[in-house]
Amino acid sequence: MPISNVVTLHGQKRWKASIDYRTDEGTKNVEHYFEEISDLHLIIEHGPDWNFLIRCIVTLNRPDDGEEQNSVGVAQREERKGGS
Repeated sequence: MPISNVVTLHGQKRWKASIDYRTDEGTKNVEHYFEEISDLHLIIEHGPDWNFLIRCIVTLNRPDDGEEQNSVGVAQREERKGGS
């Protein structure tokens, strides 16, 4: 039976990092969701030993491609709204 009351806490986070680490059992993938790109170094420092990091792929995690937080884009939309 599917769980219907699950709340996804990472759904609104701006970034997703998919990090692969080398382990004795093979490659281990860890996904992290975060708002500020500057937090990535803390995630890597606090994660498994960074000496075993294979790759880190960072992608935008928002369907709006970041437009809601793009101050230039927001200003342009507001200007268009006022000009119509």
